[in-house]
Order: sequence, then C-alpha cells, then structure tokens
Amino acid sequence: MVDKIETPFMGEGLPFPEEWVKKQPRKVEEVLSGMSVEEQVRCILGLDPFLQEQILVLSEKALEVTQSLPVEEVYNLIKEVGKEDSLLIISMVSPDQLQYIFDVEWWQGDKFQPKQALDWIVLLDQCQDPETLEWFLSEDFDQKVVLFQAFFKVYKKDEMTDTYEGVEGLEHFTPDGVYDIFFKVESSKEIRKLLLLLHEKDQKLLYNLLEAVIWYPVTITVERAYQWRVNRTGERGIPEFKEAMGIYSPLDAETLKLKLPSLEELPSSRFKLSPRYPLAHLDETLFFTQCLGVLENESRLETLRWELVCLANKVIVADGYALSSKDIRQRALRKTRGYINMGLELGAAGDLKKGVALLGQVWMQSLYQVGYEQLRQVRSAASAFINENGSYIEHFISAVDKERLGALVFRFPQVAEKVQDSFNWRDLKSMKDVEVVNSFLARWKFYSRFARQGLGLSESIFLSLQDESDGSDTREPTSLLTLVSTALAHYVLFKRLSCEPLGEVAVKSFLEMIFLPGIYQDEAKLCNDDLLNAFEQELLKAPMAWTDSDKKYLQDMLLESAKNLEAQFGSLDLTRPIDWKFTQGLSTTWRGASEQ
Repeated sequence: MVDKIETPFMGEGLPFPEEWVKKQPRKVEEVLSGMSVEEQVRCILGLDPFLQEQILVLSEKALEVTQSLPVEEVYNLIKEVGKEDSLLIISMVSPDQLQYIFDVEWWQGDKFQPKQALDWIVLLDQCQDPETLEWFLSEDFDQKVVLFQAFFKVYKKDEMTDTYEGVEGLEHFTPDGVYDIFFKVESSKEIRKLLLLLHEKDQKLLYNLLEAVIWYPVTITVERAYQWRVNRTGERGIPEFKEAMGIYSPLDAETLKLKLPSLEELPSSRFKLSPRYPLAHLDETLFFTQCLGVLENESRLETLRWELVCLANKVIVADGYALSSKDIRQRALRKTRGYINMGLELGAAGDLKKGVALLGQVWMQSLYQVGYEQLRQVRSAASAFINENGSYIEHFISAVDKERLGALVFRFPQVAEKVQDSFNWRDLKSMKDVEVVNSFLARWKFYSRFARQGLGLSESIFLSLQDESDGSDTREPTSLLTLVSTALAHYVLFKRLSCEPLGEVAVKSFLEMIFLPGIYQDEAKLCNDDLLNAFEQELLKAPMAWTDSDKKYLQDMLLESAKNLEAQFGSLDLTRPIDWKFTQGLSTTWRGASEQ
C-alpha cells in the first residue's frame, strides 16, 4: 500500500508518490481509474497548480473532475499555470465556471474591458474544441450585447442605405446578406467563427443580438450587464466597492459576537469542498500558521478557507485593483493572512491555545480589522511626525531612511526588507513588524529633538553649515552621524558643542586625540572610550527631558559614530600626506558635502 503525501491545511494527499506523475504516468492512470470523482477532487485540491493540471491530464474522468472543483480553485489553477498553458483545462470547464472566469477577467470595477474579453475569445478558439464556444448560448443577453458592441458595428440592408458612415477601412462581414458587420478590432477571425456558430446553432438569438447591437444604448446596456455581473459575483464572495470597504472600518465589538457562517451561507461547490489555495505557501513563522497547525476542526477549516477567499476578494476590490491580476491575487492573500495574523496575535496575546480558540470563534474579517487598526495608528503617527518635522529632517535624513519613513504614510504602511544591496517592500504581517516600524519612528522622533535641542541646529544653521562646507552646487543632506562626529571633534578640541566644518589641521589634531595609540604601526586604532563617555555626559546636559529610550538611542548613535571613525580614519598614518577624498564622516571646509 502506498502512503499518502500529506499537505497540511490543504488537501487529502496523493495516493501515490508524486514522482510517479512524470516517471510512471501509467501507474497514476491506473490508480485514478479506481477512484471516484469525489475522491479525485479531494486528491487534487490543495496540490500545486502545475501538479493539479498534470494529474487531470492523466484522469479518464478529467472532465467531470474539473467541473466538480470549486470554480475559484479552477481559476487559480489557470492563473498560476498561465492561460496559454491551460488550454486543456479551459476546454473542460463548465459554462458556470467559464462565466465566473469571464466575470472576473472582463470587468475592472464597473468598467467593461474589451481587450481582455477579446483575448479570451481568441484563447477559446485555440482550445480546438468547437463545443467550447457553446457557453455563449447560455450567457447573459446584455453582456453578449456589450461584447459585440465593443467588437463591431452592425447595419441592416433592408432598412438602411447601402452606404454607411464611420466604417471606412473597417473589415466587412455578413453572415446572411442582410446584416452588414464592420469589425472595430484587428482579431476578427475568431469573432467571425463565433458569429457563424451562432448562425448555425441559434439563428434567432443571433438576429436578436445584432438588432440589439444596432439599437441598444451603449451606456445603459453596460450598466445592465454590470448589475447582472454583480449579482453573480456577489454569490461567489466578490462584493461591490462600498461593501468591500467595510474591511477598513473601525471594528464594532458586536461583530465579535456574531455566529460563524456555515458552509450553506458561503459559496459552494459540488462536493461542498472549499478551495485550498488560500492556505498554500503559508509563512511558518506566523502565529496564524502555528494556530492552524493545531486546529483539528475540519468543518471550521472548510469555512475558514471560504472566508479567506471572500476576504481576499474584498481586499482586492477595496484596494482598487484588478481581480484578474495573478500578482495582485497573490499579494492580496499574503496581506490578508498578515493582517489576520496581527489581529490574532493581539487577541490571543501570543498564547497558542487562545489563538486556536479564536480561530474557532471569530470571523476572519474581524481579526483582519483588528490588524489593520495597528497600521492605521502607525500611519497616523508617521503622518503627524512628517507634518511637524519633514522639512527639518530633510537636512540630515539619509535617502534610505527617507524611503522607509515615506512608506509608513502609504494607505497601507509597508516595511523594507534588505535583499543584498537593495530593499524589497512588503505589507506588515506581524506585531514584530509593527514594533520594528514603531521603533524606527520613535528613533527618528529622537533624532529630530536631539538635532534641535542637543546640537542646537535650526534650519537656518543647517543652511549656513552647508554653505561653509560645500563649495559646489550640490545640496545633499549631511548625515546625522557626520554631524555628531563633527560635534565630538569640537568637544575634544575646544570643549564646546558645534557642528561647524573643520579645517584640515583641526581634523588631524582631533584624530590624534580621539584614537588610542596602537602597539603596532599598521594596527587599526580604536576610539578613546573616556573621551566618548565625556562627550556623552556633555550631551546629556541638554534640556531634553531625557527618557531611558532617548539615552539608549544616544548610546547607539555614539557607538555608530565611533565605529565609523575607526573604519574611515583608524588605519591612516597621520604623519604622511592623506588623500581625504577616500574618507567620510566629518564635516570639513575643504571638501564638498557629497564626499562627507
């Protein structure tokens, strides 16, 4: 007996080794032939989309299995694998499944997308299955009219003149010698085939559609088609914008008391099974993931997956993005799980047992809203700080920290992750992330106060210092670290606090004093801790109402200053000529600020 390959939170697992799919496909076919449609559906659910497709290809019941999958799972498969590589799957979907796909792909909000619609018409033709286009016979009438009005103009010979306005240069086609059709799009071959199919299958429907193309007002028809689309997608957990925006409203405590939905109240599938992709590729570091690993209530897992499907749809709609974008869908799911995770962390206070209990008792949207509230507070605090200090800190904030600070006032604050020499921006996903950005913001609040009150730097002084240190036309900000190191030099040399640029003689004198003598000539020298400590005590005399956090930030800054001085100047032989352009970290009078 072959052991199943288990996929936590996802599906039932494979009844054969995964490598069989490529290496021994006949054995897979044999195993599948002995399984019912429902068993195959449970087997396929939750697998990697590429693996799902490969197994469906090997199943003699592929058509029925495909049409029995939740439409959201089928759509996710197509998006992940790619439309052009999913022709076999597309050729097997049911009319209802195809309708869902078109409802998502053909609309951006209340705007019909003719190009996307045409792309799908062309794609269906590539399936090389004439029966594929029969979906059109049962499609909503108004949407058919909208589709055709976007693709061509129609004139009728028995009621109009043979000369038509506005058709110059347009390709012409007539299915019956009565209706003249002029294509407004370049890819007309596939539309011709569709019209001929309709002429063969349902001539009355075709003529009704052509008459509607002539006489139906475009705007009104689009509005009607959109309302029918809204009715259909609403049943599948895709709301309109106004309803979707509820995920960002202040959390009403009463919502926490609401009864959890049953499977009957959520979108359904043939075997009452939920899509598995919402819990694919989970971040194992998240508290949410850890709680899911302990949750044993399979019925709750089914409803929870549906909740995630609907909630991610709300996120996409509320954020103003296209439901059809693969990248947006993936990001929306990550964001959804991250915000839920923050809400769950707060609600359970990090206690795993409490977290599992909350998953079994609380709507996912409620947890999402709790998580979002943390980010709203971050954005509010960052906005207030920038409004009060933005023009001031421009004089000494680094480009990287400026981007980090700016990312906190986005509609949805983001945090930067360093990848090699660049940064990737992502949505916050844990209370640790919230702590990181709050600490960053608190540190810059200190920097702003310290620059003003500790170093006595006003905006006018900044401009004056820049003019003194920079003879070029550049106006790059001088880093706070450079300002602190320069103030340290003034204190060591003159026992006063100042950030005025230093001359070359003064810089050499400072370096001779700040570094402890080394035993060996080529040995990198270290800063004198006694001088650093004395400087720290002098700075602490500033009337800043010092908190413990302030003192810690100051110590960190002085430590960073010392490390930079050691890295830049610790190996220099001050008895020999020095090429200062290769050093940074002190404000000087003979170099441009860009070299500092």
